[in-house]
Amino acid sequence: MQARLAFDQHDWSPSFRERLQDYARGVEVDFVDLKIDFPDRTRFQRSVIAATRRIPWGATRTYGQLAQSAGSPRAARAVGSVMAANRFPIIVPCHRVVGAGGRLGGFSAPQGVTLKQRMLELEGGWQRSR
Repeated sequence: MQARLAFDQHDWSPSFRERLQDYARGVEVDFVDLKIDFPDRTRFQRSVIAATRRIPWGATRTYGQLAQSAGSPRAARAVGSVMAANRFPIIVPCHRVVGAGGRLGGFSAPQGVTLKQRMLELEGGWQRSR
């Protein structure tokens, strides 16, 4: 699937890099201002991506909640497929999407669910006791 960041390198690169560094230090940041173009995605997939980008720092949503936000309340599994195809973790914060009952679910980035849990803990959106 194609996707590309739509920003001018000269205008955004330093800011983007600084925000990534801040994120790694646990400083609350967001990337909603970065435009991402997904020309080959369906309307549903783009809706899921947009809803995912609106999940705030430190919060989580279930696959079912995102399906509802995208206008297809019975499409939780399809939301999982959209998350699995995400090529821009953090910018499209798929790590904030969890299974019903608070299960971590999957994560296709290197280190898998272990990294997902660490990212959520960094943001204060996950406690090990869950």
